[in-house]
Amino acid sequence: MAAPTLRRLAWMGAAAVAAAAVFTLALHGSRPESGLARFEAAGVMVHIKPERVREVEVAAGDRRWRFARAATGGWTAIGSPLPSRDWASLIDTGLHFLSVSSPQRVMTREEVAGASPSEFGLAPPRYAVWVRASDAQLFVVEFGSSNAQGIGQYARVAGRPELLLLPRFVGEQWEKATGLQ
Repeated sequence: MAAPTLRRLAWMGAAAVAAAAVFTLALHGSRPESGLARFEAAGVMVHIKPERVREVEVAAGDRRWRFARAATGGWTAIGSPLPSRDWASLIDTGLHFLSVSSPQRVMTREEVAGASPSEFGLAPPRYAVWVRASDAQLFVVEFGSSNAQGIGQYARVAGRPELLLLPRFVGEQWEKATGLQ
């Protein structure tokens, strides 16, 4: 009879230790971090907040489109008529994508040393976007041709030596707003 009693006491002791451990964890434990990383903007224009942009100009060859931010926060087209009815929202989306969308690939000057810029559609560029903000230097990005898969577009930022492969949707906003597409 002593063995079953000892066994029962051992199980009760183990249950008490387990309950104490659960109780301790409930009081002092913390919830693990979620598996998602916190989003951080990593676009080519991360240093300029889209809402601070005052003027945008898009040029393709000898064609130019200028947009100025109105006091109300919306956009005004200056000069050329635009074929797109929703060009203002496309401008906002284009600025947002320039700020938050990281390049798919950054190629150093050494990586593209033997290649001509025309191989990437950048001599001359298909189109360029000038962004002016009241508290930042002029930002210029030139867009070239799409990559072979059609999901990326070659680009370069004025003043930087590297060649970028941006997601295709970044450039599409400017093409849709101006009718280049």
